[in-house]
Amino acid sequence: MNSMRMIFKYWAKSEKQFKQQIIILIFSTIFYTLSPVFIGRMIGALVNVENLLVDFILVVVLAFLVYITNRAARLKGAEVSSKAIYHLRTDISNAIYRQSFSFFDKTETGQLISRATSDIEETQQIFGMGLTMGIQAIFQLIGVSIGFFLFSMELSVVLIFAFTASLSMSYIIARKLKPIFLETRGSFGDLTNTIRENIVGAEVVRMFSTQNKEREKFQNNNERFYRASVDSVKYNSLYMPLISVVIGFMMVLIFFLGGMGYIEGDMTKPEIVTLISFIASLTFPIAILGQIMLVYVQADAALTRVREILESAPEVEDIPDAIPINTLEGEIIFDNVSFGYTSEHRILKDVSFTIPKGKKLAILGTTGSGKSTIINLIPRFYEINKGSIKIDGIDIHNYVLKDLRKNIGLVSQETYLFNKSIAENIAYGKEDAKQEEIMEAAKIAELHDFITTLPKGYDSIIGERGTRLSGGQKQRLSIARALIVKPSILVFDDSTSSVDVETEFKIQEALLRIMKDTTTIIITQRISTIRNADLILILDRGRVVGLGNHNNLIESNVLYKQIFETLYQKQKSKGGLINE
Repeated sequence: MNSMRMIFKYWAKSEKQFKQQIIILIFSTIFYTLSPVFIGRMIGALVNVENLLVDFILVVVLAFLVYITNRAARLKGAEVSSKAIYHLRTDISNAIYRQSFSFFDKTETGQLISRATSDIEETQQIFGMGLTMGIQAIFQLIGVSIGFFLFSMELSVVLIFAFTASLSMSYIIARKLKPIFLETRGSFGDLTNTIRENIVGAEVVRMFSTQNKEREKFQNNNERFYRASVDSVKYNSLYMPLISVVIGFMMVLIFFLGGMGYIEGDMTKPEIVTLISFIASLTFPIAILGQIMLVYVQADAALTRVREILESAPEVEDIPDAIPINTLEGEIIFDNVSFGYTSEHRILKDVSFTIPKGKKLAILGTTGSGKSTIINLIPRFYEINKGSIKIDGIDIHNYVLKDLRKNIGLVSQETYLFNKSIAENIAYGKEDAKQEEIMEAAKIAELHDFITTLPKGYDSIIGERGTRLSGGQKQRLSIARALIVKPSILVFDDSTSSVDVETEFKIQEALLRIMKDTTTIIITQRISTIRNADLILILDRGRVVGLGNHNNLIESNVLYKQIFETLYQKQKSKGGLINE
């Protein structure tokens, strides 16, 4: 879909108002085209006061009718354009929501924000002015041309010259502007991304004292945007003065040619004035059509970037006839699974293991061995390259994606919280959650006692990204958020690393009581959790090199023994062992 088809698609969202606007603009064109005729008649009526007065009144009435109809058309156009922008915003928002994780891995957040906000703002003119004034200009151009031809077919060559000159100038300037507008939108996206990174990464920037480096990066992007903006104004400002020159030349030419015709007796004074009035009437439609061509080029640059989002198909989506899920038993089978975030590099290689329902699996491995990748594949955040993952004997590709993820509680290492109350954050995945359920989840996560010490309790606002909470409190809130949906499968990605050992022990004890039939997968470095797991999966360079319980692996698996002893000594030296 090119930009023009896209524009008409969104205009068509208001078909009724669009048709009404067309009808109003037809009447406006008729009134606009008749005005030069009566202006010419006023010259012929200079010898008769009554006739002059009648023609004068008719010109005034026509001008008033043009004003009324143009205003009505613009009001209708405002409805059409506003609705078009509304639907465009909705569509790009939905397009972003439906994208898979891989899309966000490849796309900068700042560029996404720019496309969803400022790029759409850049289309406002084409949807608004481009609709009303564009159609109005075309109708007026046709009406004036017909009137001109009826009065003087011989001088119509002047109109052809005007059209050719104005369209040629518009085309040349538009070609110059297109790459400049693309650079403007791209540089603005980079500028937005730089600002976002400096806000989100404020702590890191100040920790390493790299403010000057970040200022320089911002300045470079700001300079790009400035240069592109100046270049766009430089070329854009050429058009209107050139059009004024063309129209002025045409009026002088008509006056000269008409004067020659009058001297030879082929034309009358009223006809000359009428033709000059028609030429003057061409100023608006010719200028507007050329300007709209430039506005279209600007909108095209923005819509091209927006269209990339709209036309991006998610890599992970439901298959036809996907199976809905009410509840899951929780048995998980990895069968020769291979996966890589890029086609050149495989993270997992022929990974196979089974987790019986209701059992607890701990995953250990060297750095970069694929531990987090495994838990990202279970909810289908990414599509595997080879093999299959089954839950309750059914390939996860066959399940309705929304239902699958609703039955999996994931507590990530990097906790993201919203600038809302504690209760709203805990109940985020369950809109109809009752206060009792929220409190129960908080108690299991060992967060309830802390919450009750706050002046507003569960209604306390935690700040953007949970800035008013400690690292351990954030993680416990994230655990409560996962528990409230009562998932059939519970996944912890090193999610208690900021929680002290005693608190983690209490959380684990509570989970054993409440979630005893829940299949649990844990990535952890806490040896108490590892020892208590029903199964331990050992990964090395993306391959399974060990699977069993602690007693079996400590005797038979060299890598497990090395990892376990390293963790044991590290935690012992920090006094972090409990109930060993």
